[in-house]
Amino acid sequence: MDVFAHFLWSFALFSKRKDRWIAGLCGVLPDVLSFGPYFLWEINTHVFGKPDLNAIPGYVHAMYNVTHSFIPILLVMITIFSITKKFYAPLLAWVLHIIIDIPTHTDKFFPTPFLWPFPTPYFSGISWGNKYFMLINYTALILVYVFYVIPNLKKLKKVKTKN
Repeated sequence: MDVFAHFLWSFALFSKRKDRWIAGLCGVLPDVLSFGPYFLWEINTHVFGKPDLNAIPGYVHAMYNVTHSFIPILLVMITIFSITKKFYAPLLAWVLHIIIDIPTHTDKFFPTPFLWPFPTPYFSGISWGNKYFMLINYTALILVYVFYVIPNLKKLKKVKTKN
């Protein structure tokens, strides 16, 4: 799924919480950490559209493996919990990112290595870049925001102004 949609789904999931913006950021971190440095490096020469897999450096693939696996994020969550003795809920948006990517990536272009470093059975889903998928995804996001997120934010604002 595209980075913007990952943010919107993560924010929607956490819309009733104070840390919804942090959750939104956690929801995009897997892509930002794996593709961000490469994108910034290539921004002047980047051609929009699907890039050639062979042109993408190995470090991007390595970071993608790390950031799109349940194992490293589970280790991060356990580490944070062991230090703070508190569960840091916004990191669940990172988990959501991985769950969303499994069926929205094909085995031809960045399949989701959700069990890395262990062997992962890749699921060849529907590409998030498919125009019909994009239409359905953003229609669903609009509906979720109109009927769930915006009403929740208005309720939170009313409660906050009463206090």
